[in-house]
Amino acid sequence: MAKKDDRLGDYKRPEMDFEREASFSRGAGSWAAVGIEFAVYVVLFFLGGKWLDGKFGWEPWGAAMGALAGACVGMYMLIRRVMRASASDE
Repeated sequence: MAKKDDRLGDYKRPEMDFEREASFSRGAGSWAAVGIEFAVYVVLFFLGGKWLDGKFGWEPWGAAMGALAGACVGMYMLIRRVMRASASDE
């Protein structure tokens, strides 16, 4: 029985995305996206707080609490992504 390599000749299996060597631009883009994601959480929660300010007359506490909540959610997502990245490196 012929070896598998003999039957395939010069065929080389294509590399999958996760098998390729990480490049700086790929890593930098990923972490830039994290920063943008963090900012989006803060802005969206801030705007939600501003809406609550207008609806209930909480000025300026709704916006302040919304921005703080957005920062907390953004930080949670950042920590989660860092933990996932460090677990995949091991």
